[in-house]
Order: sequence, then structure tokens, then C-alpha cells
Amino acid sequence: MSPAKSDKQLADEKKTDAQKTTAAPSHEWFIPEESRGYLRQLFASLKDPVGLVLYSGAGQNDEFVEFTRKFCRDLDHLSDKISLAERGLDSDEAKAAGIAESPTIAIAPERYDIRFTGAPAGEEGRSFIETIALCSLGQSGLRKASRDLLAELDEKRHVRVFVSPTCPYCPSQVMNAVRAAVERPEMISVQVVEISENPEIARRFNVGSVPHTVINDTLPILGLEPEERFIVELATLQPAEDLLSQLGSRAVAEGKGAAAEESIFRDLVIIGAGPAGLAAGIYAERAGLRTIVLDKKNVGGQVAITPVVENYPGLVSTTGGRLVDMLAAHAREYVHIHEFEEVKEIKVGRLIEVLTSRALYRCRALILATGATWKQLGVPGEQKFYGNGVSHCASCDASLYKGRSVAVVGGGNTALTDALYLRNIGARVTIIHRRDAFRAQEHLQKSVKREGIEVIWNAEVTAMLGEDTFAGLRIREVESGKERDLKMDGVFLAIGEKAETGLARQIGLALDEEGNIAVDRAMRTSIPRIYAAGDVTGGLRQIVTAIGAGSTAAMTAFSDLKRLEAEEEDGAA
Repeated sequence: MSPAKSDKQLADEKKTDAQKTTAAPSHEWFIPEESRGYLRQLFASLKDPVGLVLYSGAGQNDEFVEFTRKFCRDLDHLSDKISLAERGLDSDEAKAAGIAESPTIAIAPERYDIRFTGAPAGEEGRSFIETIALCSLGQSGLRKASRDLLAELDEKRHVRVFVSPTCPYCPSQVMNAVRAAVERPEMISVQVVEISENPEIARRFNVGSVPHTVINDTLPILGLEPEERFIVELATLQPAEDLLSQLGSRAVAEGKGAAAEESIFRDLVIIGAGPAGLAAGIYAERAGLRTIVLDKKNVGGQVAITPVVENYPGLVSTTGGRLVDMLAAHAREYVHIHEFEEVKEIKVGRLIEVLTSRALYRCRALILATGATWKQLGVPGEQKFYGNGVSHCASCDASLYKGRSVAVVGGGNTALTDALYLRNIGARVTIIHRRDAFRAQEHLQKSVKREGIEVIWNAEVTAMLGEDTFAGLRIREVESGKERDLKMDGVFLAIGEKAETGLARQIGLALDEEGNIAVDRAMRTSIPRIYAAGDVTGGLRQIVTAIGAGSTAAMTAFSDLKRLEAEEEDGAA
């Protein structure tokens, strides 16, 4: 632990300074007024003082230091429970704490070893604020099974989470680590590293995609994980594949599992928290159906990682993450949304049973809004370099490729949007398309041409190249069959999607010829009281169509259930 002043000392100094200053000039705000109102309301619930210590060094990420300074000063002014102190990287305190990167913010350093290395901008601003709240309350918010497992930890753990400001999955992985550190502060330390400001650290740990987590410098973890999986890996320093069945709850470890728990009844269960599932939840609850939305990941689906959305009516231009925030906030006003709760099994009877990793739900109707996943090329090297040179998420991983050469494979809207986004952040972009014309919207094609992005037509990727690290692509000309190698630092695949139909197949739903769930115009499937909506049904995979389909599915479910109630009453009479 660093020899910083205690949080109470920092708070007392702040109050003393305020008493001495009788005519202090007004504070020039950096955080927008709307956000300040939200933060004031959030900070009203803070319990213990939280000291923030900003470490910086001249000539190291100066623009990000200034952003961080202004941001933290605003937080200082927004709550008397938050205090800011500043230290140089050459200070004894920084040396004692082993802090060498600028900017670095230590949060409540007297009680916790939690640091954010890099400006808490974009998506990471959310996890930074949430960390302050957790450190003030002193409560991790972990489930009992996770707390019990961490209580047995007798060896120290250091967790590094590599993030980018545009990655919507990163904050949730950061909070997995932070909650563990708040639960066991004497055993667990956390460093959150922003990759674009700290490329040397990212390269040292072979970071090729975010979120990327490293525990004790030995166990790398790619992607966002549910709490249960993360805690298992943190405790055991092993991949969780063979251990997940032992967690979830102590009952699971004893061989009981969710099926032994008391079931939860709902009128309607919705599986999937993308635009279709969120819209269905709103409409169902407004119609009077007791509803729950479940998702094995976080809310938003693929919209959350869309860099730019320009075709959503009423919003000229926004990011997918911001749009998801609006949709989710609206949905939460009506319906409970359980993130990171994966559905394991569905049984159809008089009531429909939905068994998850945490509970057993019994419901009268079910909506599948499970979305679609990215297609893969299926070429040599693709799996080897996935997350380390091969990516599907430009908004997550673009920061790694500033000033570097990348390829984008595909010719649709997603491919061209990703190419433009990568070009905008400073990457050297080449599009590889197997046809001689794009399928994307005309305005995207014009933008690619205007930006002068190189396009290799009539070519397909046949292999990913490299020994230990990604080195490039092998492509084949469609007409001649001639192959050649391209040296690249990374590749983003945007070659289409396939419906996520695992659960649909499990219960025997009819699929169409393209492998999507077959539905009628009212979103009914081949099994009564089961409906489907959004990308899992194919067709035009757009946000607006998913929202419309989700709303339709909810209202159809409402109508069908009311008709069944009437028929049962008539039969009873």
C-alpha cells in the first residue's frame, strides 16, 4: 500500500481550505450539467470519504492528464465525501507504490489498492464512478457464493484489466475485478489499463483485444465474463472450463443446482436483452404481463459494439453504446433485466420451464430474442489469433491499431462502417471483398471512396499468418486462383451473421432454410406460446426492425394468453 494521506485527512484538508477561502472564484465545470445532476444524486448515497490521488509526470500523456485532472476536480466539487490530491511520478509516494504511468488515479488508497491507469473517459468513466461508490460504501455487491469462495483465498492476487474508452464490455469486466478487491482488500489489488495511452504495457502482456484480463501475470482471460466464472479463475488461477459446474452457489457445489431451488413464476420470460428483447419487455409489462428479461451477456447485443448508428429515426448520429444505454434505461423502468444469466435448458409443458445458471423460472409464454453471432471464415490461423490480431469488434479494439495496418474483410454495412471508424482513429485500412461491388448502403460506399480507403476486389482470405503473433493474411484472387500474402497488424471480420438458435433447436422449433427461427407475421413459432423476434428470425437485421418485432411478439403473447384464459373459463363453466 502507498503511504498516501488517509481519506479522512484529505477530506479534512478540503474542509479547512474551504473555511479559509472566503471569496473563492466560481468553479469552472468540465462535466456537462446533465451529468452533474446525475452524479450529485448518485453521490448523495456515499457513506465513507473517498480520497482520489492523481499521479502524473510532465511529458507523459499530457492531454489525458489534463482531462483526468479536470474530471476529478469536478468530482471533488460535487461531493464533500470525495477529495482530490495530486502527486508527481517522481514523488516518494509514487515510488513506494510502484506507480510509473501517467496519469494514474488511486482510489481510496488507505483502504484499497485499486488504480486506473489512463484517463477515465468514455465507457470507462462509468466503471470509475461505480468504483468510487463501492469504495465509499465498502460493500462489494458480489453474490454469496462468490463471497464465500473469496473468503477462502489465502494468497494475494493482482488483476490487470486492459480496456479502451469505446469498448462497451470493458466496464463490466472491470467491475468484476473491483468488486473482488472491495471484498478482500488485503488480498486483491486491481489495475485498470487504458490501452491507447499505455501501448507498451499492452504489448508486454500481448493484448490484441479488449477486455483482456491478466491475473498474477500468469493467467490471461479474453473477453467479458460472468461474475461466477471470473471469481473461480481469480481464486484458482486456472481457466474455469472444468470448474464452472462447481460454482453458481454452494448448492451447485454440493450437486443440487438451480433445479433444487424454489421456482420463480412469471407470465412471460424473454431470453435476450438486445433491442428486440428490451422492446418486448417494455410492451409486455405495460400490457400487464409479469415479465423478466434474461441474457447470458450484458444488455444491448451487437448494437452495443456498433461504432456509429446513423439510421435510427430521431437520432441523426450516435454510438451503439449510447443508444443501448437509452433503450436499457427505458426498459428498466418497466421490467427486471438479469444480465449474465445463461439459460441452460427449456422444457415445454403446461407451463414452460426455463432453467438458468442461477434459477428455475416457470412461465406461461416465452420469447426468444437470442440474436445472431458473427460468422467466421474457417481458415487456418483464425482461431489461433482470435483476440490477438483477429477481431470482430472495431469499437472495442480499434485503439490498438492507431498508426498500424489493418484489413477489414467484408462488403456490407458493418464492414464499411468498421473501415471508416478504423480510418478515423488513425489506422491504415484495406478492405478485402470477395465480389466486385459492395452490398453496403450508398452513403457508406461514397464515404469509403472519399476517404481513399484501399479496396482489394474479388479476393478471399485463405489463411491467417504468423508464428507466435499475427503477421498478416494470405488471400486468393477469385478468378485466377493466384495467392499472395499481405503483411498486416490485424484483421477485422465483418462477413455476416448466423442466428443463435441453440435453444430453439433444443426444444424442436422449426427453422427456415437459412437456419433462422421460422415465425409468422405475429412472431409465433411452430410451438404455441413460444415466440421469436429480432436477428434470430433473419430478414432485415436492423435495430428498428428488431424493436418492431419485439413489440409485436409481446403483444401477440398478451393476446394469446388472454384468449387461453377465456377458453379455460368457458371450459370450467
